[in-house]
Amino acid sequence: MKALVLHGPRDLRYGEVREPVPAPGEAVVQVVLAGICGSDLHAYHGTQPFFVYPQTPGHEAVGHVVALGPGVPPDALGARVVLDPTVSCGRCYPCRVGRGNCCADLRVLGVHLPGVMAERFVAPWTGLVRVPDHVPDEVAVLAEPLSIAHHALSRARVRADDRVAIIGAGCIGQVLLLMCRREGAACLLIDPARPRLDLAARLGADAVVDPAGEDPSEAVRRFTGGEGASVVFEAVGHPETIRSALDLASNAGRVVILGLCSHEVSLPGSVFVRKELDVLGSRLHGGSLPAAVALLAEGAVEPRPLLSGEVPLAEGAQAFAEAGARDSSPCIETVLRAS
Repeated sequence: MKALVLHGPRDLRYGEVREPVPAPGEAVVQVVLAGICGSDLHAYHGTQPFFVYPQTPGHEAVGHVVALGPGVPPDALGARVVLDPTVSCGRCYPCRVGRGNCCADLRVLGVHLPGVMAERFVAPWTGLVRVPDHVPDEVAVLAEPLSIAHHALSRARVRADDRVAIIGAGCIGQVLLLMCRREGAACLLIDPARPRLDLAARLGADAVVDPAGEDPSEAVRRFTGGEGASVVFEAVGHPETIRSALDLASNAGRVVILGLCSHEVSLPGSVFVRKELDVLGSRLHGGSLPAAVALLAEGAVEPRPLLSGEVPLAEGAQAFAEAGARDSSPCIETVLRAS
């Protein structure tokens, strides 16, 4: 079958790979659409700290089950599904307390294992979530990034009375905005790219800030009446923006870091005590993919404004190169059509 394989930074090739064969408990999925997300582009640039080369990238997909391994229910054949790409051990402490998304031996499709930017991929049946027929493919493919935001909001304990600052308005920043607005929280987004800020404004952001033209700290002070943001999401993964997240947070605030950062981060120790901050990481989905699918099925969240276009899988290397030339994640999501 055909697939994209990332052999090294900026070395993405389209060609023949081995057909996936399902082991016990696994299913093979015929891909319809696969999304290119920011972490895929980090891998393309060589800045994704967990990525194993060579590898078929991609972990956002919608498709149909076409083959079953032993132990998978027969009615799974033909099911239309989206993917939770995490494969946890089930034995370590995080797994025992229900947090397999940060398993000590975690493997992720498209990072450690072959991903979804292929005609077909294999995954544990337990990691596949059925999608109702009325949810279009172009909506279903965004269930995975929406589930990342869903988990991050649960980590941050977002409430309607929160004033939230989101650093980074790529795809994850935008779905964080959608989810925070659904909870009734007021949101300010910070990003240097005007198209991203324009999109955030269309999606309901209460304020947007270009740090090249306005001091984010001053903007957050105005936005919060001088108190600072009760919740700050860092969705960039850079030492400066992680440090900024602490500065923007109010006393007793919550800071949630989603951005992948491969550098050491130096932070002032006193700020943790002085502000009594909750500083939390948020990794992947935390089992929230079914909840994300339910939100899409209910029409509670409309992610289609995030879609920038569709490219054939065979042209995926060019799509990555064009996005990579900007040295940042795309403003909105590009999807690859495999079938």
